[in-house]
Amino acid sequence: MDEEGRWPPIYNFEQLAEYIDELARDDAFDARFYVLTGLAEPEVCQGDIVHLPAPVPAIADDGKPILTDDVDHWLVVGNTCDFDRPVDEVSWTQAVPIFDLGSEAELGSAKLAELRRYSAYRGFYVPPWHGGDDHHRLADFTRIVPVHKLAFREAATVVARMQLQAWVLLHSCLVRFLARDDGRHD
Repeated sequence: MDEEGRWPPIYNFEQLAEYIDELARDDAFDARFYVLTGLAEPEVCQGDIVHLPAPVPAIADDGKPILTDDVDHWLVVGNTCDFDRPVDEVSWTQAVPIFDLGSEAELGSAKLAELRRYSAYRGFYVPPWHGGDDHHRLADFTRIVPVHKLAFREAATVVARMQLQAWVLLHSCLVRFLARDDGRHD
């Protein structure tokens, strides 16, 4: 803890920021973001984009549960190994809602360039995937939702799977979000 009482991040902030920038800087990164084959095995992986139309559950300011923001796509952030375990052993995993930001024309080049730098701490830029529309999206890390694993088998469809570099970028952004300095005196 520093002299102001602020707890530091548990990683080297500058090094992680540089690594995220290095991963995202590649001009062809969007084209290589997703794998083009192999969506069937394994059934669901961490980093998969799934089509699962559902509202986002939350607890409102009055402490009561509510459903907000109907979304069509979710980013799986739960561990892939949990899907290999029997449902009676591990029943739940986690996903975050993905919000549609619009097409490149709707966003504008400046906003799209900012998204592609992965500078948003609370979200993860999701480029258009093969076979989908041309819309750009943002996965909202602040709205992590537990999802029963059977929902992925019964009601969801994997529409895109990250390749290794994109998956490493996702992990880097998750670490930055979850383990940044706490800002208690900001």
